Amino acid sequence: MSVNEITELLEKIENGTLKAAELASLADRLKATLYTGVPGLKTISKDDVQWLQTYSFILNKLELFYEGEDYDIKRGSDWRQAMDDVSKLKFLVDELEKKKLVIEVAWYIDGIVLFNITQPEIYRKVVYNKVTDLLQKIKD
Repeated sequence: MSVNEITELLEKIENGTLKAAELASLADRLKATLYTGVPGLKTISKDDVQWLQTYSFILNKLELFYEGEDYDIKRGSDWRQAMDDVSKLKFLVDELEKKKLVIEVAWYIDGIVLFNITQPEIYRKVVYNKVTDLLQKIKD
């Protein structure tokens, strides 16, 4: 993990090519360094890692949408394996719902969240902006 890797991810955001798996990988690697730190990067908090997990999950939902799999429970609706803090996901989904970027939100007790994306390009822009802000914070 380095400043260059963060810069590469920021470039992918600018090009519209950042993938959920890349964010998930970053979150996993940063989680492993929470107590040791990463040379050249600011101190990374547990909260930062949890937001990266959340953004990865939300971005994965968009990727599934483009594949025509709005409700793919096996690959993208079960948050339990994807993140440590569901409250951040609920907060973000509420925000997306208020902006009318997602509709028909349903939370199931066994760890499933379903929703339909209404405006995929604006949804992507909102998620990319949040990821950019977080990566800039980590990098600077």
